[in-house]
Amino acid sequence: MVCTLKHLSLCPEMEALYLFNPENDMALACGDPYYMAPASARRMAAELSVLPAWYAEQGGTVWLDSALRMKTMERQSFLPLSVNWTSEFLPIYNKVIPWGWNPSLVRRLQEAGFPDTAYPSVERMKRIRQISGRQTAVKVLRRLCRHIGGNIPTLGEAFVLSSTEEVKAFVLSHPRALLKAPWSGSGRGIQYVSGSFTIPLEGWVRHILTTQHEVIGEPFYDKLLDFAMEFCAGRQGVEFIGWSVFSTGLNGEYRGNYLGAQAYIEQLLGSKLGEEKLQSLKQELPDMIAGILPDYRGYLGIDMMIYSDSAGKYRVQPCLEINLRYNMGIVALMLSRRYLDEHAEGEFTVRYYAKAGEAWQEHRHLQQLYPAVYKNNRIKSGYLNLTPVNEATHFVASLICY
Repeated sequence: MVCTLKHLSLCPEMEALYLFNPENDMALACGDPYYMAPASARRMAAELSVLPAWYAEQGGTVWLDSALRMKTMERQSFLPLSVNWTSEFLPIYNKVIPWGWNPSLVRRLQEAGFPDTAYPSVERMKRIRQISGRQTAVKVLRRLCRHIGGNIPTLGEAFVLSSTEEVKAFVLSHPRALLKAPWSGSGRGIQYVSGSFTIPLEGWVRHILTTQHEVIGEPFYDKLLDFAMEFCAGRQGVEFIGWSVFSTGLNGEYRGNYLGAQAYIEQLLGSKLGEEKLQSLKQELPDMIAGILPDYRGYLGIDMMIYSDSAGKYRVQPCLEINLRYNMGIVALMLSRRYLDEHAEGEFTVRYYAKAGEAWQEHRHLQQLYPAVYKNNRIKSGYLNLTPVNEATHFVASLICY
């Protein structure tokens, strides 16, 4: 049964409240419990608030910013099953599952009267913020180099830099490199440098060192493919749940994820890296994550990259980023396993349309060009919007299967 807003009070179990808060990385970077996300991030959170319905567990409740958004989704012929909906922020849930945890969200839940079982303690929140920084990815990368460097040559490098002088020395010693703020997301907080330490760059470095105390330096690699390993951390340890292959823009911003069978992804990665290297990563990373993040509970993803070295050989950078939260790769995994026909493949995307009406026009065009076809209540081919679309929409999550 799909519980609509008017049916919510009749649902016997409301196990957890799911929230989509895509501003999480920016809120962590700020660290202020009174952080206010920019208008664009608030709009994204509102217009994509339905998205957790596609990955929530059965019986969970998804918070929507507006009852009107659910009414739009109810007119859609294909809906995620067995979830509840609410547009009221009521403290009746003992468990809250956001996209990610940050001090601002914790304060919001506290002020709304949610029980302390629903959110992390102050100390645990501090720990989550600390280990969410890119310094943790550097630590994991170095351990990987020590443990499996012999099986996976040229694992890649990354450096934690603590002063303007250290950053300058790093930049001048690398013809092409990246500088990253420890806390940022989806292409933000990244500077591409080419061996020159300019005055504007020095200003950016000083700002990051003042606000976040360190800068991460990475050599630039000739990237061929972005991929990730997805995990779930629980009391019994860290479990590998699947691979994801994704695409990004020129500035590192997220574009989309492959949808389809895990066997195809393993074949794709194995053809470039070899099966032995994939197995080494699957065997080593869960215990390594559990050792570095012993008190973390929930989903997480590790972004990786296949690149070509100067001799044209395939190499891997196995820990570019660690996302201690839900991520679009996990959404793609859930969509593939729960809703796609076993032979279907395609792409899951989240798109932004700058002008009012553009999203609606594109939505109508894709509906006509790729009409959805279902088999045994699963998507076989075609286009499907996963979030409501109307004339005022700017952000759309959708999939297309071919």
